Amino acid sequence: MIGLGEPDPLTCSRAGCRETATWRIEWRNPKIHTADRVKVWLACDEHEEFLREFLAARDFPVAVKPVDETAAASGERTTA
Repeated sequence: MIGLGEPDPLTCSRAGCRETATWRIEWRNPKIHTADRVKVWLACDEHEEFLREFLAARDFPVAVKPVDETAAASGERTTA
């Protein structure tokens, strides 16, 4: 937004949210992206479900992982 400067690198992707992201939402649009092309949105705890459901409702492959990469293996959640 104008006047607010650049967001922190781990800021939630939900419009207007400035909270620190705790979730990494990996997704792609299979109609325009090949399987090796993955886009990433970041989400805080409050907006993770909203952003995940927004993408899943469009039948996009979605994987949700903790931002902390060391916890990703034990805390991975996926939605197809």
